Amino acid sequence: MTERHYPCEYCDTEHPQEDKLVTLTLQRKGRWYIFENVPARVCPNCGHRYYDGPTMLRLEEMMQAEPKEGHAVEAWAFSLPVGE
Repeated sequence: MTERHYPCEYCDTEHPQEDKLVTLTLQRKGRWYIFENVPARVCPNCGHRYYDGPTMLRLEEMMQAEPKEGHAVEAWAFSLPVGE
């Protein structure tokens, strides 16, 4: 990823973002996708993540194609009661 030499857009810290591999969960058209080992720049102060354009394009392409490399996982989805 390219170097970032400006403050975090969320917390304004001047600390440089750190290169990390993260897990990213996205939802498209009612389906959930979990991506592991995604390269990101992470703010060491607030944890906000920055992804580069080519990475995001690759994830979008993977969500549009029929899964080949992934595996299904079981998960539970809960909704909190509204107004309580």
